[in-house]
Amino acid sequence: MSSLHLGADSQKPAEVKGQVRLYGMKFCPFTHRIRLILSYKNIPHDTVNINIRNKPKWYLEIHPEGKVPALVDTDGKVIVDSLVIANHLDEKYPEPSLYDEKTKTRDLELLDHYSKLVSIFSNCIHNNDSRPLKEIVAEFSSLLVEFEEELKTRGTVYFGGAQPGMLDILMWPWVERRKSLSLIYGEPTNFNDGNFSHLMKWMQQMKAQPFVQENECSYEKFAQLVKDLKTGNVDFDKV
Repeated sequence: MSSLHLGADSQKPAEVKGQVRLYGMKFCPFTHRIRLILSYKNIPHDTVNINIRNKPKWYLEIHPEGKVPALVDTDGKVIVDSLVIANHLDEKYPEPSLYDEKTKTRDLELLDHYSKLVSIFSNCIHNNDSRPLKEIVAEFSSLLVEFEEELKTRGTVYFGGAQPGMLDILMWPWVERRKSLSLIYGEPTNFNDGNFSHLMKWMQQMKAQPFVQENECSYEKFAQLVKDLKTGNVDFDKV
């Protein structure tokens, strides 16, 4: 496993027979999704971090677009895109299952809707949204109403039922990074938690999960990384 973020002049780490390999970046929320699933399912794996600003030439042979995450399965098959990887892992390593067949269609619909929140968040951290933070938070809140109502309707702590499922896990990285916005913008978000009692309870229960704690990403460090990326002076290993 490489804890350092490997750059252009690095050598490709030797593969570990019988283990899945995840190529990613320590602070990337899409990589975070897959780390959570690998931990939750106790899948033997190693992780190789990639310097996304100075990518190794050998990594482009694995993923020609140079994006993260990418997963190399034990049979050598390369899978890219976090949702595709997540579904592949759930099919090949079915215990515990991350979908309830009764709610799978709705879960996939909600994941599609959640992508709107992910897009807004991405625009915020890449300076592609010039609106005041209060307007952005208002839009976040309006989109989260559907998820609050869904938990209320299901009558469960998790979207997955008694235990976290696919929707819970794939949503989590952005929830964990939500407070970074106040540091990036230099002002409070003024998010009204009182309107989202079910989501707040869900968040507290997710925080208590060992696999979530094991893969925690500091929102302070994430905010610092965003600031460093904007200046062009970033060291992924020293954030």
